[in-house]
Amino acid sequence: MTLGSVAATLAAAGVVVGQDQELPATPHYLYHEGLPPGAIGQMQLLKKRPAVGWFQPVQIVPPAGTKVSFTNNGQFGPDVASPALAGCLIGQVYRMRLTEIPLNPGVELYPTIEVIDRLCPPPGKELKFPIPVHITQEEIRYALEGKMVVRVIYVEPPLDAIPEAQDKDFQPFFEVPPGGDPIQIADELGRPVAILRMGSRQPLNEERMGEFDYRSPPIMVYDTAALGPDMAPIEQQPQLPVNQEAIRQPAFPRVPPTAYLPPNVAERPMYAPPGNVQTR
Repeated sequence: MTLGSVAATLAAAGVVVGQDQELPATPHYLYHEGLPPGAIGQMQLLKKRPAVGWFQPVQIVPPAGTKVSFTNNGQFGPDVASPALAGCLIGQVYRMRLTEIPLNPGVELYPTIEVIDRLCPPPGKELKFPIPVHITQEEIRYALEGKMVVRVIYVEPPLDAIPEAQDKDFQPFFEVPPGGDPIQIADELGRPVAILRMGSRQPLNEERMGEFDYRSPPIMVYDTAALGPDMAPIEQQPQLPVNQEAIRQPAFPRVPPTAYLPPNVAERPMYAPPGNVQTR
């Protein structure tokens, strides 16, 4: 199973028509980036009963040295070292606090994570296969400049995944060009499972109760040091035989390069070219 991320998310809605009518040339998307946080996850719960009440493990991976704190019972809990591991309910929105960010002394950021689907690891291995959510220094800089960063994490289809071992410290991604919808593009690339949103939003004294922390939904924060090697997140993927001919294929063959991919992504599929981040 390969995990990737884009600045995007989710799904096409079915259209019922009469037998004498033709389907529209372009699909109608039920989900789009303009929906408020939590809307997509709640609609997903209506379709997938096994996801109701499921605490999906999520691993937050900011720059090394950053401390992460999750809201719990209406207030931020203790700071934990990154990468931080927590179990989040599907369909809920969780507010986090990032402190001690390298190269940004005294700065605090408050991103959110919305889990919209679950993974299906072997029973008893749920904490060994969390959803990784990486936050880069570049994204932190954009947030501090007042820009909005949206990262959509998706699971690639097994038959179309890039046949190459991934670096445990890097999450492959590409950037959605201006005018693209990250929600819809991620759905075309695979199965979206989580959405990270990060901007310059700060808590205010006059906040209404539950507004900033999205009513502080239940969360399970894990001590990764106490989990042991059997339950800790995967540290390194084994080296597998690679089909060199498959590697030479385009990085995302299902998406027309002229429609979605920035220039020369096919030549550099493991990262996006700098200076092409969509800001909204």
